[in-house]
Amino acid sequence: MAAPLSLRLLYSANLRGDMWLLPRLFTFMQRLKTAAGRDCLLLDLGNACSDAVWHCRQTGGRSMLIALDGMGYHAANVDGALDAPNRQHLAAQVTTALVDRDQDWRYQTPATGDTGIALTFRPSAKLQCAQPQNEARLQICLAPARQTHIKGKTLFLRDVCAGQVGAAHIDLRGTPCVLSHAIHDLPPNTPPNPSIAGTVEFVQAEARLYHKNRGKSGS
Repeated sequence: MAAPLSLRLLYSANLRGDMWLLPRLFTFMQRLKTAAGRDCLLLDLGNACSDAVWHCRQTGGRSMLIALDGMGYHAANVDGALDAPNRQHLAAQVTTALVDRDQDWRYQTPATGDTGIALTFRPSAKLQCAQPQNEARLQICLAPARQTHIKGKTLFLRDVCAGQVGAAHIDLRGTPCVLSHAIHDLPPNTPPNPSIAGTVEFVQAEARLYHKNRGKSGS
């Protein structure tokens, strides 16, 4: 299969446990995907959960990432967010790739196979790639940056706040370059997506049950 000539991506960051933002954020992302006219790589740049939020504390940081998985996120920066047991537990529950300083991920599509795109926490780290057979044409760094730019073959993405969606279009022909980048604010009248609202309710119910069972066990 021919490698793709360009890549579109949407991303979030700094959600900090605001689970009820997600149904509206999903609706907005679907609108942006429709406007782009093609599938987009969906990423989170980190700080999805916060210890200050009850469901994050009860699940060891897994709750928001389970919800993001339900939204179809391809990869998320989880560096420093999960201890080893919780990371292992979460990896068995979700299809979203969990990227940190010890593990990166090779983006593949059913239509084209290996795209030559790797998702990393930091390009200089010695990482274990899920599909290491070929050198990546483009690395996407999931640690947020001050500005969106490409250095060498690594794409850095500008940080966004909760309630914002970053959007980038990357030319992959020859030397990769940024064709466009924008940060979109979530419109206040955006309706929540019912399916994601149901996912949020389910995840919160599971977090309450987990807390109740831990209390019964005395742990």
